[in-house]
Amino acid sequence: MLQLHLDDLAEKVVARGARRVGVQLPFGLRRRAREIAKIFGDRGIEVVFSGTPSYGACDVADAQMARADVDLLVHFGHSAMLPDSSIPVLYWEVVDDVDIIKTIRQHRDELRSRGRSVGLVTTVQHVHQLPSVRDYLVSEGFNARIGDASIRVSYPGQVLGCSFETASSLDVDFFLYVGTGYFHPVGISLATDRPVMYCDPYTEQCIDVTPVRDRIVRKRYAVIEKARAATHFAVVVSTRRGQYRIDEALNIKKLLREHGKTCHIIVAEAVDAALVQDFGFDAYVVAACPRIAIDDAPSFEKPVLTVTEVPLLFDDGPYQFDEIHKL
Repeated sequence: MLQLHLDDLAEKVVARGARRVGVQLPFGLRRRAREIAKIFGDRGIEVVFSGTPSYGACDVADAQMARADVDLLVHFGHSAMLPDSSIPVLYWEVVDDVDIIKTIRQHRDELRSRGRSVGLVTTVQHVHQLPSVRDYLVSEGFNARIGDASIRVSYPGQVLGCSFETASSLDVDFFLYVGTGYFHPVGISLATDRPVMYCDPYTEQCIDVTPVRDRIVRKRYAVIEKARAATHFAVVVSTRRGQYRIDEALNIKKLLREHGKTCHIIVAEAVDAALVQDFGFDAYVVAACPRIAIDDAPSFEKPVLTVTEVPLLFDDGPYQFDEIHKL
């Protein structure tokens, strides 16, 4: 179950002397807005909620909330990433206290069949439990390892949808991802070229993501093949600070023009189906969050590629998952 620790949060905000607080919530926490507002209201603190989607620590609404004249922005659900902001930002992590080891114990024989050297990875909600998972696996005879934190993540073993460096730094037989959803474990598999077991503590399943990864890659090659017929390209650069990739966009523009394509750059806050439809280019490249082109593919009427997919238009090679390695 997700733990927000709102009383602790409110005391920290009071200690900072804030009288008007901006609150930015990911979609999964928006239904708790009234509860959050009451916690602050009981202490005489005014709350202003951001209605802008929050996709991660790369997407902080500090500029928006500065215009609302707040004293402090509380950004829920993600660990700190950006080195500076236009107003003070308090990153408030949300932890999940679900029993992880119970599920791992149920599948330990299956895990043994994958090897004895295992890398442990998860998202910020579960990262506090990785040391106990490691201790349990070591007691079962595994060589369990946790990768170091990197420039975009705060904790050892933590991964983001755009960064798997904590995993790719390890040389292991396989990885064990603890959490929910396929995107992160599939990304780890692509980034490391190692098997990944996806352990979901809510369904109590432990699944090899290789078939899912292969299916996604086949779909991506189909998009790439469709884009090969395109003449007029646009590269979309996000204005979200943690996703701003103008250097990559300029390099892509140069590459496409070298191969006889036309290419223009679009700067936008959000990359969505409406933008793709309205501009009318033959194909698009997302120089922003790598998840957009993959997660939202069914909604796009035109081929939409990631940064690392563009070279595959012109040269055969292994599929490489797009990652962001800078702030």
